[in-house]
Amino acid sequence: MKRVAMLVSLAVVFLATVSGPNLWAQKVKFHNLGHYPHGTWAEPWDINEAGVLVGFGDTASGYTRPIGVLLFGPFAGHWFDLGTLGGERTDDGVMCMSIANTGMIVGHSAIDANQTVHAFAWTPATRMVDIGTLGDLGYTGYNFSVAWGTNRSGTLIVGYSGASDVHLMPDSLPVVWTPKVVPDSGHWKVNWQIQKLDTTGFDGFGYWTALFPNDHGQILGMATGADGTQIGVLWNPVGGGKGWKIQQLPGAPGYSSVYPTDINNNGEIVGDVLIIDPLTGNWNAEFPAYWKPTDRSELHFSVTILPTLGGYLSGLGDGEGINDVGDIVGGSSDANGNYYATAWSTKDPNVAPRLLPSPRRPGSWSWATKVNNYGVVAGSYGNENVMENTAAWTLR
Repeated sequence: MKRVAMLVSLAVVFLATVSGPNLWAQKVKFHNLGHYPHGTWAEPWDINEAGVLVGFGDTASGYTRPIGVLLFGPFAGHWFDLGTLGGERTDDGVMCMSIANTGMIVGHSAIDANQTVHAFAWTPATRMVDIGTLGDLGYTGYNFSVAWGTNRSGTLIVGYSGASDVHLMPDSLPVVWTPKVVPDSGHWKVNWQIQKLDTTGFDGFGYWTALFPNDHGQILGMATGADGTQIGVLWNPVGGGKGWKIQQLPGAPGYSSVYPTDINNNGEIVGDVLIIDPLTGNWNAEFPAYWKPTDRSELHFSVTILPTLGGYLSGLGDGEGINDVGDIVGGSSDANGNYYATAWSTKDPNVAPRLLPSPRRPGSWSWATKVNNYGVVAGSYGNENVMENTAAWTLR
């Protein structure tokens, strides 16, 4: 674990020493980062400004682990394994979900042989720390929790807590963890305190989760109705440290559901609009979408459906990540039905997206998940010979 702390710390130092407006300025380039040594697959979910990618994948043990890899610097290509909170699983119950620019990593891990899952926060100084569940506040049976995201400054962690397994269940509730500095044996340490987020006015909705916060304290989330309809929500901070107030994100005409995925420090949001069959729960249509605040309050939004590689309202697509400088990434299908990593720009969201290059073989596919402010993209790809490898792209 000391080696892991050193790698992540060095990546942060590398960012501080070489960052600037021309960092990594180059044409779009594909980076094949493979998977954890002696594993078979890896999927990244986030990337910070230092180019550290985190996610999950298998190791030689056969278990899924929260893992990561460095893209730049003297240790580029080196993988690390954060370990667990005490238990092992072979599914996405053990993974990294998000990484701050401070090097803090959040996710969830099994805590025991019964595979109960708790959210964790990891830093180079503290290693992996269990940050608790709503059961700690007296919510009977709410002994599972998942940390879904953290902001870039590492000052908020969000996710959900539930009474059942890590996959969203009707009884899951959205939560936020906030830091509190407390004395500890003559030193100081950070304790993460959990609280339930407001869901007032949304009776009948379940499957709640908070997804990602930005550095201004806005928190993106979602919930699902009894008929399968999904809504996107935004919690805005209330002055004086009085918590957060919830509002619903607007949808697009003709689309029954919204699935938001990321929010930047400008209050811009990316995600999907969908049509969900109320009888089967199947998604009959899914397109990437971009929400732009229309006033300084950042409480009102316009919604733009983004074109796919195959054209406007063609095939399907996902909007997954957005940075502060106007890059949007995700994936979409082309005219032949192939699904590939895709990039758009908030400067003109109606323009056809860019295809992000990856190895082309029979059965090939690719997908982008997040993009940092330098235009460095995290994602994955696969084909007939590759189950799933971690990838990165430099847009500039």
